[in-house]
Amino acid sequence: MPTNSFDADEPSGESQRGNDATEGTTGFSLSRRQTLRAGGLLGAGGLLGLAGVGTDTAAANSGSPDEIIHLDYDAHDDWDELYRVSTGDPENLSFVSSPTVSGNTALEMRIREGDHWGVSTHYDFEDGLLDLNGRVSFSLGADWTMDGRELANCRLWNCAIARGEASAGGGDPDGTNGWSNRMYVSTQGSDPEGPYHLLSNTYHMGEGDGEYGEQDYIVDGEEYALAQPEIVPGQWYEFEYYVRVNTVSGGEANSDGVVRYWLDGDPIYERENFRFTTDRTDNVVDTTGPVGHYGGQYVAPTTLYAYYDDHSMALGGTFDSAAGSESESDTETCP
Repeated sequence: MPTNSFDADEPSGESQRGNDATEGTTGFSLSRRQTLRAGGLLGAGGLLGLAGVGTDTAAANSGSPDEIIHLDYDAHDDWDELYRVSTGDPENLSFVSSPTVSGNTALEMRIREGDHWGVSTHYDFEDGLLDLNGRVSFSLGADWTMDGRELANCRLWNCAIARGEASAGGGDPDGTNGWSNRMYVSTQGSDPEGPYHLLSNTYHMGEGDGEYGEQDYIVDGEEYALAQPEIVPGQWYEFEYYVRVNTVSGGEANSDGVVRYWLDGDPIYERENFRFTTDRTDNVVDTTGPVGHYGGQYVAPTTLYAYYDDHSMALGGTFDSAAGSESESDTETCP
């Protein structure tokens, strides 16, 4: 089956609410000041305290971040104090007390049997970013299955999106109208009952970009795969991602945009030839966050659950660059 044969944002009846990442459906008004914020040494390591973070991270060719943000789920009554919804049913996302990685609260994402959408959410940035380094712990529900198809894919995370009509739904990026990178779980090279593999889907300007973005399966033999991690339902994993916008020369996009992934600290995917944008002011990283979207021309075989915890972001740089800096450690909890 061709790897680019699924519509990552196919409308699915009443659950479709506008183009993903372009239209908000919740009253999201949170600024970055209303989160637990950290800088310097504490923000990069002491605050996060995540197991399995290795040394092969996103520091290469990157500087100290402008800001490090850790979304403290325990400090909020509802997830919509943190994330905006663009597509899907907000009732499919909720805070739960179990399972968690740290603290007392995690996010639970539901995708109902026979449906495409859980919900697509976004942590929006006040100003667009040229690079973003993020970490999140995720787990598939213990009963997760992808039965019924030879190849099935389910989107789990919006890594980086420049809002615009070309960021999803079969759009055609032209350098000014949006782009995106998203992480999926997939049955490519695996069994419908798992363990599963991962997939990086990117809407970009490059040659080879498919009708619904370009799919890079993170399995042995694929050009940009550095490993073939296996995702077992019921187990927690730390997913780290880094996205850097390409440079522009004479109004033309250079083929040097970067996407890197790690799983439990180990590098699993690296690609450094993306052409995302010709506008490094307005067509850059606007948003990131959890998402659940199953298939394209097919739907979830049963009601599925995924879980998220410990979402942290280094804005305009990388976690490791902050760890190596001499900037003063600082944390702030805002009401």
